Amino acid sequence: MTQRFRSVFLAALCLFAASAAAQPACDVVASITSYEGQVSIKPARGVLKRSPGQAPSPLCAGDEVHTFAGRALIANGRFSVAVDRDSVALFKGAGLAGLAKGQALYEVQKRRAGQSVHVATRLSVIGVKGTRFLVRDQAEGVSVVLDQGVVDVRSTQGPLGLYREKAAARAQENDFEAYKRQAQEGVEREKAAFEAYKAQTEREFVAYVENMTLQAGRELAISGHIAVERAIAGESARQLEDLRVWLDLH
Repeated sequence: MTQRFRSVFLAALCLFAASAAAQPACDVVASITSYEGQVSIKPARGVLKRSPGQAPSPLCAGDEVHTFAGRALIANGRFSVAVDRDSVALFKGAGLAGLAKGQALYEVQKRRAGQSVHVATRLSVIGVKGTRFLVRDQAEGVSVVLDQGVVDVRSTQGPLGLYREKAAARAQENDFEAYKRQAQEGVEREKAAFEAYKAQTEREFVAYVENMTLQAGRELAISGHIAVERAIAGESARQLEDLRVWLDLH
């Protein structure tokens, strides 16, 4: 083999390798369109994580996106997902996503026939009808926080005891007096404790169910075999707003 032929052969080989590396060896189900901070992709057929590189970065079916001190925005035409810090998001198909850890905000376009979208968690599967919602997978359980639209939530753990949370009825003055006598503490401390007592919520048992429909402005928290539906408030509301602003900016 002459030196000139060897050089041409090596150049062609390098060009082929670069072209192959640029094209994912799979059907692309979504792409990382934007990210910040430390983010990596764990390929479905591999063990070693890789950097997304320059966006857009394609994702194959079964790929996982791991965020550490970063965030990532993923899209595929059917939905957009803002994956928060310290989270693991999965993409199993064009209409099937998942969350294994942390939290992510999903914004799903109104679907056409045959273009359903489902989001799987370790405790449930969420069927989507064109909406925006936050999914949180924490140590205590999984919650779905619905900002817009309607979602159907199906338990993968069998029937759940569904409770609906509501504000506790306001106690009357005689209840306060009885509470004060029982506490036998200073007046100011008693009043503070009683205000906290009044602020507690009541839970009304609804039924044992496997399928639940959630409306906008509501949150469904699942822990073990208990599901609690309530109005969005507190930390859930703050996290929803934070990711919603980040998604809109990207």
